[in-house]
Amino acid sequence: MWLELKGDECMRILPVVAASVALLSPLTALGQSLKSDEIFSSIAVRPLIAPGPVLGADNRVHLAYELLVVNPSKLFVTLDKVEAVDGGGRGLWSIDGDALAAMTIPYGGTGNILPPGGTSVVLMDVSFGKGDELPASVLARIAATRQASGTDGKPAPMPPDSPVPPTFTFTGAATPIGRPAIVVEPPLKGNGWVAVNGCCDSITSHRGAVMAINGQLRVPERFAIDWVKIDESGNLFTGEISKLSSYAYYGTPIYAAADGVVVNLYDETDEQIPGADAKGITTENIGGNMVVVDIGGGAFAFYAHMQRGSLKVKLGDQVKTGQVLGLLGNTGNSTAPHLHFHIMDGPSPLDADGLPFVFTRFSSQGVLAPGSDDAIQEGQPAKIDPKLTGEHMAELPLNNQVVDFD
Repeated sequence: MWLELKGDECMRILPVVAASVALLSPLTALGQSLKSDEIFSSIAVRPLIAPGPVLGADNRVHLAYELLVVNPSKLFVTLDKVEAVDGGGRGLWSIDGDALAAMTIPYGGTGNILPPGGTSVVLMDVSFGKGDELPASVLARIAATRQASGTDGKPAPMPPDSPVPPTFTFTGAATPIGRPAIVVEPPLKGNGWVAVNGCCDSITSHRGAVMAINGQLRVPERFAIDWVKIDESGNLFTGEISKLSSYAYYGTPIYAAADGVVVNLYDETDEQIPGADAKGITTENIGGNMVVVDIGGGAFAFYAHMQRGSLKVKLGDQVKTGQVLGLLGNTGNSTAPHLHFHIMDGPSPLDADGLPFVFTRFSSQGVLAPGSDDAIQEGQPAKIDPKLTGEHMAELPLNNQVVDFD
């Protein structure tokens, strides 16, 4: 409890305290200096959500997570290098230069440069061999450069008499390892499914989707995948891009990936025109017609962009793995027919964080060659790089992988 003393009482007590301190072992006065393990960093860094390990189709265990970087100073700060280290300081993964800029989402400034008051998110993809022992926690070791803000508001050299050096390195932003991946069945059947906007090593509309809900930062789509289907010739559609009938997989059945209970759904929005910007999007209908199933253990499966009127379930229904939930459509925030699928830790598609998951089995034709993801949307046949081919068990398909489901 707090004890309030009057002035004369303080005068009587302070000498006694001083005398008591003098009897203790010698202490080193630090004044306002920092200890050897304290760095004046100008920026604050913290992980958004603990990373859950997931075995990718590359036979690597991925820890995909995000570092929020805030610059509360009046200086410009450039992130030069970001490393992931274990508790003993051993390097696990690093990124710098242009690669770091490509994995940084700036909310002020450009690339990996934070202006005064700026904020950014650095996407981490720390990976391990399948049999490697994972550390109990992961920290970030960050090297950065400070610059002053000139009279024109642009970066300028730090003054010679600056109390802090231009370059610095510090370690912090510790995060424990989160829950392991959830094993589910594929929600689709057939060949030629492309894992668009998938995890983990580049910024996509899913991987970079950090949003504020009720004053809290959420990352609901960290492992989300948009599933589209190419035919045997590698075409996404045949005919006019704007006609739903040009997409042979439009109306494909969507299957429950796990047993559970329907806890959220929406079935009130019409189809968008393929190849055009989505119209009439609100926070209510952004996922189009959708179903959320509580699959137990604090995990919820989300199936989005289904055809209006195609839902085969209602709130409270018990569903079984493999049961048809509805038909693939082009509703909500969608520019081509597809199924958006992910697992999350709550029943709201926006007010939740994404959880890692793997499919029981699938085979792969390869991965879309660079630029082919844009090309197929323009009516060109896909070019497939043969990497990551073969059979896969209990793994997560990676970005732009072409997958066959039994």
